[in-house]
Amino acid sequence: MQQKEPKICKKCKTNNPNIIIQKDPVCKECFIGYVEHMFKMSLRLKCNITQKNEKLLVCFSGGQNSTALVKMASDVVHSTCAHNKSKMFIEVHVLYINESFIMKEFIQEYQPQDYTNFVTNECKLPFQIVDIQSIYPDPYIILKQLHNLSEFGSAREDFVRLIKQHIIYDYAIKNGYQNVCFGQNGQRLAADLFSQLSKGRGLSLQSATKYNFSFIYPLNQQKLQILHPLKELLNKDILYYLRLKSNINFPNFILGQHLSNNVKNKPAHGNIDHLLEQFIDKLQEGFPSTTFTVLSSAEKITLKPLQQQNYCPLCLEIRDQVYNRLEVETLDNSNQQLINYLRANTKYYNKICFTCNRMLQSAQEQENFYNLVGFPPLIVQIADLIQ
Repeated sequence: MQQKEPKICKKCKTNNPNIIIQKDPVCKECFIGYVEHMFKMSLRLKCNITQKNEKLLVCFSGGQNSTALVKMASDVVHSTCAHNKSKMFIEVHVLYINESFIMKEFIQEYQPQDYTNFVTNECKLPFQIVDIQSIYPDPYIILKQLHNLSEFGSAREDFVRLIKQHIIYDYAIKNGYQNVCFGQNGQRLAADLFSQLSKGRGLSLQSATKYNFSFIYPLNQQKLQILHPLKELLNKDILYYLRLKSNINFPNFILGQHLSNNVKNKPAHGNIDHLLEQFIDKLQEGFPSTTFTVLSSAEKITLKPLQQQNYCPLCLEIRDQVYNRLEVETLDNSNQQLINYLRANTKYYNKICFTCNRMLQSAQEQENFYNLVGFPPLIVQIADLIQ
């Protein structure tokens, strides 16, 4: 009886394998080299970061994906990659939006984290912290707005996300960063794609899935490049990379996962974003090609360009022409009297997209939301500029 040869790494042909990459067993060293190579190639070839001294703003949240992104960016800047030591001569700056002010209000067991040591000492990158309430004239208004929104669904999380988005874009433009880098991996992007579709943002497919998406900021018409350099990686790649590279695992507190018992009993806590993440993750476990099939299919979808692209002042996504039809075919029509009143008596109702309308209709004081009462001046300025 012929004895089986012991498995060895498919790449180096020397070490024992520790993980499977595309059905091939590889060792730790080759796996780290693979991840770093994919990241570097994504930056150069897919995200078009090729110029010397090009400035890159990396958005850091403390989650696993953004932690891996910061670590990889540090390696390519300081030439500390495992295999390919070639250095990228780019300027990387890390931006963190501090949400402690609102997390303390809604999460009893919340503990603020100090990321300074990781970013500045371990990764040796410039680090800027901006408090989420800092763009409000009165910081307590954001707490009042969140309490006004329904805890069911993703209304509060969506609202926090759009406020953070405005802070990031405004910071990037004021500090001369044309390239804004986010840390979603391919698996998260696939879930975001389904989430955008389910919420009525069909025209936003490109911004949700592309490696490199150009965006014109409405306030001063400056162009920003939205980058997703981790698109070729999956959840398991990120987890294993962090375990091998730095063994850092910051606790992650999510607003939508700390709710009342009425909402906690719902599937995925009544949150469509979390539900679709679970759906994609389960499919990925059984069918390893799920994520990349979804993303490649999305790239093949061609969208008919609109003659006039109007943007929503809240989410900064395209306010498409299907809006009225969608409104008629959904539950909005059940309260037509209120809708007619808001259209006639609020300043910005007709400028807000279908998806943000659905979010705001869960609010108790809808009139204040549609008049942008207490909103950051930055958002009000954009709303006044938009047709």
